Amino acid sequence: MTEITSIVSIEPSIRAAHYHAYSGRVKEKNRFGYSFAFHLIYKGSGSVQMNGRSYPLKKGTLVFIPPGLKHTFHMNESQPISSYDMYCDFFTKKKTIQHLYFDPQLDFEPGLLTESRPCKELEQLTGITQLTRYPELIQTFIQIVRMNRLDIQYKAEIVNSLLYSWILQLINLNLSDNIPDYRIQKIIDLMEQYPGMNPPYEQWLEMCQLKKSQFYSMFKKMTGLTPKECFFRIKMQRAYATIHESKRSITSIAEDLGFSSVHYFSLQFSKYFGLPPSELRKQTKVATVSYSKKES
Repeated sequence: MTEITSIVSIEPSIRAAHYHAYSGRVKEKNRFGYSFAFHLIYKGSGSVQMNGRSYPLKKGTLVFIPPGLKHTFHMNESQPISSYDMYCDFFTKKKTIQHLYFDPQLDFEPGLLTESRPCKELEQLTGITQLTRYPELIQTFIQIVRMNRLDIQYKAEIVNSLLYSWILQLINLNLSDNIPDYRIQKIIDLMEQYPGMNPPYEQWLEMCQLKKSQFYSMFKKMTGLTPKECFFRIKMQRAYATIHESKRSITSIAEDLGFSSVHYFSLQFSKYFGLPPSELRKQTKVATVSYSKKES
């Protein structure tokens, strides 16, 4: 029985990486890869055919093709495709940059074919994944391609580590329901940057261009919290850090975090942490004095 390989066992390395503008050439059809291939569509529209299926391509589409799988690219002549491409070895690094052969297979060199092992996660990736909602993954992919062109110290270590991390994040798109959505992440970033603001709910909805039910559902799925619960947690964590790390008054901290009164702030802080902010301040002073005595 063939042993199934876990995705965490791969050791990815890049054979070739570049930006490619498709023009409908013969060699864009009836081709095979020596290695695993990622194609991130950057412009245009068209389709790719493999395994007897036709997959639509547009900006933000990621195509994953295992080695030896026949595939053909077809483009819309009015919107030609261009993409960032990476050709990778996952198990044993081959010292070559050759990554494609064509049909008829007169130029096929068996020694260039990468090692391939049964891996459920990689099999699930075969085909296309839409990354439009995940701009961080798109930017990281492009960054890896660009860095691979550079002649810098530790280049292989850097790009291979980035690629490994990126692949694991990509796999999570198929395994998780709480992958960060950039629209929700934008709101969380604002909460963290401006914890003292208490904008109306409608303002968040307008920024995300989502209906209230969609926003609430996506936020809860991504964070496990409602927007109100998440914002409150951010405020409490900021309050704790500020009390612990500064000499500012409890009143000024409460005001900066948007609480209507120091009494209400103290009540909420006590419920959240199990002690009032004044007690945390006392403990911080005692700890500081003790540390100062040790230093002297």
